[in-house]
Amino acid sequence: MPRPSPRRFTHALTLAALTAASAVYGEVLPDEEPLDFGLHLTRLKTDLRAPGRNDTARIRQIGISAFDRHTPSIQPGMLLGYAWIDLERGPAAALAPEGYYIGPAVRGELWQGARFTFTATASYLYQRVHDSNSAQAVTLQWYQPQLDLDLLGRLTRSLRVRVGATYGRADAEERSSGAINQSASLTRDAVLGGRAGLELDLGDRGQIGLTMHQAISDGVELYFQRRF
Repeated sequence: MPRPSPRRFTHALTLAALTAASAVYGEVLPDEEPLDFGLHLTRLKTDLRAPGRNDTARIRQIGISAFDRHTPSIQPGMLLGYAWIDLERGPAAALAPEGYYIGPAVRGELWQGARFTFTATASYLYQRVHDSNSAQAVTLQWYQPQLDLDLLGRLTRSLRVRVGATYGRADAEERSSGAINQSASLTRDAVLGGRAGLELDLGDRGQIGLTMHQAISDGVELYFQRRF
């Protein structure tokens, strides 16, 4: 019997988490501020490989997240924003592809204590960027299933620390036309990594946080969150 590929296993794991969360979600609890809205500024670097080619993608994103907080254990949400992806090699190296990203996500509190909270988030991100000039056109499509486990600890009344683990992979399809006509499949194999950061509680104005990532992608994320 052939063994399932890591790519299919990772995709299946993330989709299973999203499906299970949707099945469990149902009981609605009253909440004066049921929507958790976030603004995210992200700068990342991802190493990719293809047959005969190793490449590096430098990713910049500005976008939003929105999660329904009616139930602490299951919070369905959506990720949406604008993306720039620069590749160091191949036809895209001379261009500056930009476009969008979008994807579903589910998060929940697995355990909550007086000073610590343990959370899980499953997401599936799709990115599409494009650029062209008089000689060349390049389109890049990016697929990224991801599972995050985070431990949040309260250091002071308004300051929290975040330490977490990330598991996932990235698959990209590069299509080029013009002076160079070719297609390439670029992959970041499934990897287990981590992330850490600080979050400042601003009271009624929300939270502001900074997170360092070292997993599928390495980099930094600045975010602002507020409940409505």
